Parts: sequence; structure tokens; C-alpha cells
Amino acid sequence: MALTVAILVVLGSNVALRRSDEQRLMLDLTLRDRRFFAHALQRALLQGPAQRDPLGEATRLIEHQDIDGAHIEARLVSLTDAKLPRPTIGEDATRAITNQDVVVDMSNDEILTYVPVAGADVVIELSEPHAVGAVLERLGMRSLLYQTAALIGLAALLMFALVRWMVGGPLSRLADVARQVGRGDLTVRASNDGSDEVGILSREVNLMIDGLQTGRKALEEADFERTSLLERLRHADRLRTVGELASALAHELGTPLNVVSGHARLIEEEVTGDALDSVREILEQSTRMTRVLRNVLDFSRRDRQVGVHDVHQLVTKTVDALKPLAARREMTVAIADERDGGLQVCADAQQVLQVLTNLVVNAMQAMPNGGRVRVSWRSQNAVPPEGVRAAKGTYAVITVSDTGNGIPPGDLPRLFEPFFTRKAPGTGTGLGLAVVEGIMREHGGWVAVTSELGKGTSFDVMLPAYRAPDEALPVPRHEDLLSHK
Repeated sequence: MALTVAILVVLGSNVALRRSDEQRLMLDLTLRDRRFFAHALQRALLQGPAQRDPLGEATRLIEHQDIDGAHIEARLVSLTDAKLPRPTIGEDATRAITNQDVVVDMSNDEILTYVPVAGADVVIELSEPHAVGAVLERLGMRSLLYQTAALIGLAALLMFALVRWMVGGPLSRLADVARQVGRGDLTVRASNDGSDEVGILSREVNLMIDGLQTGRKALEEADFERTSLLERLRHADRLRTVGELASALAHELGTPLNVVSGHARLIEEEVTGDALDSVREILEQSTRMTRVLRNVLDFSRRDRQVGVHDVHQLVTKTVDALKPLAARREMTVAIADERDGGLQVCADAQQVLQVLTNLVVNAMQAMPNGGRVRVSWRSQNAVPPEGVRAAKGTYAVITVSDTGNGIPPGDLPRLFEPFFTRKAPGTGTGLGLAVVEGIMREHGGWVAVTSELGKGTSFDVMLPAYRAPDEALPVPRHEDLLSHK
């Protein structure tokens, strides 16, 4: 825009200068024309008859002479005769008239011509009122109009080109960006390297697109969260229904199983041979069914009796109870040497024992060809993973690791789903780890799993560590505070 104004100023100045030159040239030509006419008039008046009435002869000659359509008024003036008006001319013009020279001069807006006919005594003054304005007007309005029209046309063409280049192009690109955004593409951006209004508009458009992108992401996250919440609610509702059904079924089957087991023990004392083997098979299967029903009941009903317990005692009790089973399967269950003594948790001891028992039994089942189960514990500051409702702080970490074949990565996300099992059909219910995960959540903790194919698996049981009231941080003494200043 500034460039356009500058060009227009230059062009306008050029037109003004040309017009001024033309005006000066036209005035010079007019004055020269008047001087020629004055000399001709002087020669005519100096002849015999005209000397008796020079003014009348001059008037007659003026009327018969077409001087560019000018209106000339004539009168007699004198430099010496007081009866006649004195011409209003300067000293140089006075000397010229005295020397019988013709004088042509401009005064304001009129042209004055002085023609001496009798020395300085009689001088004819020819005045042309408004002659200067008439000359300028005759300069040619048409030329002025042509120049003005050409200037306006050139300015309009220049303005159109500049607007097209400086505004039209960027606005067209902005329109393309707006159309792409309207079609849902929020990855496009407008070029905003300019500092003019279009550049400011481009930056505002980019900020608007960023806001739309942020809003879309927030909506997608909210929609995903809502969908996940609905799915969890549906899953929880299904689990509640399954739990109620399983609880009712376990109660209904529990009594008949107890009767079967009791009669089998009575028969075991009275038979021998193949019959004894059959009775023992009945006892083993009924015991297995009782354990399955107990898991179902534990999954559907969790009544807790919370207290402060030593982690070492809980782990020792679990390991001692499972050592005979491990020995029969030709594997070992041991407590690791590195452990944190005096670590306590506030929890339901029976449920923690159930968690550890399920994990150790699962570890043994993952090593059909024998191996080693290792249990350790430590204190650790931990941050709960996403999706777990627990607090950041100090946790008692009980690790159960085995030397089995490991768990495929694709199965890790589903380990704690109810009824999901990697065992052969008929050998597992898929409730063991689901019970573990549920108990840990109720205690404000969680279970972390790491596994490597061919090397084994580790389960980290994360329980909030218990700190007794007398273990609170001591209040510093006034002397200690002063000593650190």
C-alpha cells in the first residue's frame, strides 16, 4: 500500500510539473503574440491619418483584428500629461516607453500592452482583463482530463495488481486452508510469515486450528474414557451376576461334596486293593472340587479382618505350607536371602496368605519339569500405574518368581481376567489370579508382572507398608535448626 501511494505521488508530481511547464510556455507564447501585435499597431498609428486620432484608430484596428478571441480594452495614458492617466508600470518599462519601445507586462490576472505613439506624451494602453486565467483555461482541459484519466487508470491497474499479489493470493491460500479444515483435516496450517493484517489473520487461523485440534483430542479422550467406563460397568455387572450365581452354586454343591468326602473316608478304612485306590481317587477329586468351590466363594465374597502383620511371618507361613507339595513335584520353594526385616503391612492376613498361595501354586504349575520358586520382599517407594486407585508412597513389595517357560506377551494383559487360564482344559478355573488382583485392589495395592520367555516370570505384590505411630518423623530441636542456619 505504501508503495502504491509513493508511485501515485511521483506520477502526480510529474503531471503537475508538466502542467506548470506548459503554462509557462503558453504564457510566453501569448506575451510574444501581444508584442508582435503591439509593434504592428505602433507602425500603423505612426502613419499620417492615425496620428490625429490614435485611440480611435487603435480601437478600430483591435475590432478588426482577431487576437485569439481576447477582449481588449484601449485607453490613452501619458507619462507627462497630467490630463491623462499615468500607466502603472515600473521604472524599466517607463524608460522603454520613453524610447518609443513597446512594453508588454502582466499585472495580477490581466495583460497590459503599452504602445507609444507620440513619445511619452501619448501612449495607448491595451488591457486584457482575466487574460492570464483565460490563457491557462485555453491550455487544454482535454489534455488535463486525458492525463488525469491516464493517471487514475494507471493507479487503478497498479492497485489491482498489488492487491492481487499482496492480499488476493494470501486470502486464497487462507480460503484453501479453511476448506480443508471444514472437511475435517486439522493438520493443515496457514503460512504466517507476514507482519501485515493478512499475516495476523493467518496466525489467528492457526491458533483456531490448534484449539480445534485440542478440543477434538479432548473429545476423543472423553469418548474413549466414557466407552471404557461403560465397558467396565458392563463387565462389573457381568462379574456380579457370575459371582452371585457361583456363590449359590458353591453353597448348593458344598454340602453334597462334604457328604461324599465323609463317606469316602469311612469306606477308605474298610476296603483294600483296587477298591482302596478308587476311594482315594474319589477323595482326591472331591478335595480338588472343594478347593475350586472355595476359590469361587472367595471371588464372590470378600469379608476382611484387617490387622498389622509382619511380612516375614506371612511369607514363611506360606512357604512352609507349600514345601511338601513342591517336594512331591520335585521342585523347591525357598525364601530369598535378600529381604527387608521388620517390614509390616496393615491387611487381612488370610487374604494375603491366599494371594501368596495362589501365586506360588501358579509358579509351580508353570514348571511341569521341575524348577525353583523364589520368594523375597523389600520396601520401595512406588507410584501406582495408570488405572489403579492407589496412593503414591512406600510399599511392601513381595516378589514370587519362578524358572518356568515364561508367559507370551499377548497373554499378559489378560492374566487377571476372571476365567482366563493358560492351563489345559479341566485343570484350571481361571479364578486364581482374578482373586489375587481383587484382593490387592481392596487393600489399596496392585500386582505387577514381568516375564521373559524361556527364563521365567515374576509377580510383584504391592501392599502399602505400615508405619507405626512411634515411627513418625522426629520433630527437630531448636538447637538443630540453629546449627543448620
